[in-house]
Amino acid sequence: LDGLTGVWVGDQKVAAIGIRASKWLTYHGLALNVTTDLTPFDSIVPCGIRNRRVGSIKGLIEDDKLDDLQLIDIAHESLL
Repeated sequence: LDGLTGVWVGDQKVAAIGIRASKWLTYHGLALNVTTDLTPFDSIVPCGIRNRRVGSIKGLIEDDKLDDLQLIDIAHESLL
C-alpha cells in the first residue's frame, strides 16, 4: 500500500519493520506474523494505522493440512 511500510496482503499487514535513532544509538526490529495470535491487536491501533488490520500467514492460507510448525518452516525457508 502506498506510503505504508511493511508487507501487506490486501488490507492486512503480515510483516512490520521499525527503525529508530536516539542519542547515537540505533534500534531496529522486524516482525513476521506466521502463526501469531492476533487477539491482542483488537485492543490497540497497530502502527497508528486505523483503517487496516494485522494479519498472519496462517490466517491467509486456506489449507487445514498445514500445522503451525510446517508454516514456520515454510516462512523460514522463504527467508533464506
